Amino acid sequence: MKKTVFLITAALVLAGCSSPSGGGSSTPSAVPTPEATAEAAGGVFTPGTYTGTAMGFHNNVTVEVEVDENSIVDVRVTETEETRYIADNAIEQLPKDMVAAQSVMVDSYTGCTVSSGAVKMAARNALQQAASDISAFTQRPAAPEVKSEELTAEVVVLGGGMGGLASAITAAENGASVILLEKLDRLGGSTVESGGIYYATGSPVNKELDDDVQAMVDYWQMRAEGNADEKMLTIAASRSGESVAKLQEWGVIFADTVGTSGTSDALRAHYASNAEAAGAATDGVDFIAPLDKKARDMGVDIRLGTRATELLTEDGVVTGVLAESDDTKYTIHAGSVIIATGGYDLSKDMMAEHSPDLAGTFALSSAGNTGDGILMAEKVGAATNYTGGVIGFKMIDMTKHYLEGPNMLCWMGPLGVTSSGVRFGNENADYPIFCTMLVEARRNGDKTFFIVDSTAEAYSGLAELAVASSLGFKADTLEDLAAAAGINAEALADTVEKYNAVAASGEPDEYGKTGSLPVTTAPFYAVEVKPATLGTIGGLLISENAEVLDTDGNPIPNLYACGEVANSQLLYKEYPASGSSISMTSTFGRIAGAAAAKNAGGSKD
Repeated sequence: MKKTVFLITAALVLAGCSSPSGGGSSTPSAVPTPEATAEAAGGVFTPGTYTGTAMGFHNNVTVEVEVDENSIVDVRVTETEETRYIADNAIEQLPKDMVAAQSVMVDSYTGCTVSSGAVKMAARNALQQAASDISAFTQRPAAPEVKSEELTAEVVVLGGGMGGLASAITAAENGASVILLEKLDRLGGSTVESGGIYYATGSPVNKELDDDVQAMVDYWQMRAEGNADEKMLTIAASRSGESVAKLQEWGVIFADTVGTSGTSDALRAHYASNAEAAGAATDGVDFIAPLDKKARDMGVDIRLGTRATELLTEDGVVTGVLAESDDTKYTIHAGSVIIATGGYDLSKDMMAEHSPDLAGTFALSSAGNTGDGILMAEKVGAATNYTGGVIGFKMIDMTKHYLEGPNMLCWMGPLGVTSSGVRFGNENADYPIFCTMLVEARRNGDKTFFIVDSTAEAYSGLAELAVASSLGFKADTLEDLAAAAGINAEALADTVEKYNAVAASGEPDEYGKTGSLPVTTAPFYAVEVKPATLGTIGGLLISENAEVLDTDGNPIPNLYACGEVANSQLLYKEYPASGSSISMTSTFGRIAGAAAAKNAGGSKD
């Protein structure tokens, strides 16, 4: 398994930079001190079961550790609110690793690093109650001996998100032997971390409500400012409903209702669900978990924690890949290779070069979005295209989920101003548009803030959370607030006065916003809101059959790509609507899987 070293001190930082609340009480409650009992028994620990807690991604994680005189007998996570599926390795496997290694300093699982850190910190807190000196149980296990292995498959897929899984399953359905390599210790890419929306027309779910391919193409093209490839958009739209049906066949359950997304009123937003949700919308986990099971049922050889490092070629023809895990270096021979490794918003260098307006911005996408697939393909002559755009977002507290804590203010549309004291646009705008507004406002060095008063507790309560986390400012007057936050006081007073007047009138304001709450009642708050990314736009150029193109526009033999790694022909500067990327990715994943299988000689056709 490919893991990331997670030192105890780092775990504390990621767990919230504070001591765990409720930190560990021993059972039973009345026992001799660990030192006295351990010394009397001639062992390290006072035998028993001890409880520790530490802050995870969402809330406290509680762990029980059972010890005898000299060893860790068992580790169990007993309470957690960590994200299902994503945190499974941290919750289920990491405790076993600690017992096997007799150490809490085992490696964290990539893809759920914060949850891993919380489990380890909670276990350490519990262990400290059993002995005065646990240094022997905080040693890092020795690195495994690295071996070499040679494998062969008709199709090798790089990346285990929506695109990788869709292409792997399709290739397997078409008779190909398939190996899927995922560098993280879990599948799902950015899709598993998403809100679980799928944009489609003419599907079994929404056929009676929206069945107009050209209208969907026109909408996507409008949001791309006319810069998208019309043929590629048409493929994505015309096969989107078919892709929904295929996902259902593979085990994905969709919610009973559909909704709108982006700036269109069309009912194209499909929502992931599950059997227990009774037809209600859930999240992106319910796209990935069924596909994980389907791929394994189809015999796909899934290798987690295994990173592709280089494409193998012979006379310009791709023949396989080199890859590595913690303990193995692989040479994998393949008839076809599919790159589905995601975007690059976690690559500092690639962001600075290709999306400079968002360089240094917080990324909420998959930890695997480091651009490796693009760079590997470039080395064998692949053509690339970058638009400078991103899948933009908005955030306040980067340590929390985007629907938790102060981040909820982003969805409530309070007054937004720049450091210059003027508004930056319609605060209720769709999140990619909102991100663009923030970027434009910040281009000249301005910060951007929400201005909140104390009229509505729902707003002021969230603002208080921001202030408590040093993410905002609070004052009894607008003038004092402006001074604390570094906002132009005169301009802010003028902006608030105009905003309040329009809010009282009930008419749309200059940006078309209605239903604004006036800012009138002290204390007042200024909460900084920042741009963030959910992914990038730009990468490899592909054909209509998902073949990777070289710099002369010709297909590179045996090489295919799908998803965020190759989305610049479908998107431009600004993301058009939630669910578009997952839709486009799964459709071109299916196209890539079928083409790669046929190319490798495994197709049923």
